[in-house]
Amino acid sequence: MQDDQQYGQVPARYPDRGNYPDPGNGRGPWAQPSTKEIPFDHVAVLRLRGRTGNRVEETINISVDGAFVATSIGYSFIPARPTGGVINGQAVQLPPPWDALVGAVFNDPADAARCLFAHFCGIDFTYSIVDSGSGRELQNRAIHNIAGLGSADGVRPFRPMAKPMLFLPRSTIRIVVDEVSEGPLFQDAQLFFVLHGYKMLGYLP
Repeated sequence: MQDDQQYGQVPARYPDRGNYPDPGNGRGPWAQPSTKEIPFDHVAVLRLRGRTGNRVEETINISVDGAFVATSIGYSFIPARPTGGVINGQAVQLPPPWDALVGAVFNDPADAARCLFAHFCGIDFTYSIVDSGSGRELQNRAIHNIAGLGSADGVRPFRPMAKPMLFLPRSTIRIVVDEVSEGPLFQDAQLFFVLHGYKMLGYLP
């Protein structure tokens, strides 16, 4: 690592021109993408319990073949599979005319109820991200998912990193989630965290 490079700072691809060089006439070295940098996504899958305050964790391991530069982060939510037309011991019944409308699309009213609930209510949780290799935390306290990441339906776009973040080979990224939403919709549901970015193959600090 160069003396004037701060820890965690992504090295400039072209130090004499900065990270975003003028494309010029297209014949410069920036016209061809580097074969040592490949797009890559790291994914963490967390299985929820559907209980407020329950904490789940997952670790992402950075491989030895190169460093990883994270440029943005996103997530998605897969609700628990319906168990039938009964929720919490009560049969699901929809008032007319919704019963006829839903019946034309769903065989089971419970499927419709869960889909509507997931669409309109979404999911609430708080999260924190820690670079376990260096001990760096990416926030001073846990962040609510809407405030930090946006909504899982994409209505609010996922936020890119304020600055691309470098994770060295053999380092680990720990995702910690504290559940807020509870109920049968979230029991055994899956929460996907995705770090979008690229690998720097053969990178040596």
